[in-house]
Amino acid sequence: MEDLILYHRLQFAFTISFHYLFPQLTMGLSALIVWFKWRYI
Repeated sequence: MEDLILYHRLQFAFTISFHYLFPQLTMGLSALIVWFKWRYI
């Protein structure tokens, strides 16, 4: 039973960390692409 709880906690931690980092990474990357395109033109 302890292993099952540990597995679920690890799965939840992975899901939450991905859910927390992905939007910030996307917004930062889009701003960086806009900046690079602006500098190129």
